[in-house]
Amino acid sequence: MKTLKLVAALMLPLALALPAAAQSVTVTTGNGGTVQRDRSCDRANGTANCSVVSTATTASGQSATKTRDRTTQAGSSSTTVTRSGPSGESATRSRLVTVTR
Repeated sequence: MKTLKLVAALMLPLALALPAAAQSVTVTTGNGGTVQRDRSCDRANGTANCSVVSTATTASGQSATKTRDRTTQAGSSSTTVTRSGPSGESATRSRLVTVTR
């Protein structure tokens, strides 16, 4: 009986939860810096467009950002990753994966 109550207590929040379209988390490091990660995803008409933005900030205020945009549809997935550093330098890379049968 205790196991049943435990399972019910763990499953109830999951059953009532709404689908998460956007998620955000911020972590403060031991030396006063922060890392923030924001995720959003839209799904419609057989296509998923997801974006993840991660920003790391030092205690002195310098920050670096990484953005990943991914579009997935039937038979293909494209990803673009852009990174920018504290001095303004940036780098971008893209990848397209196509599945054929």
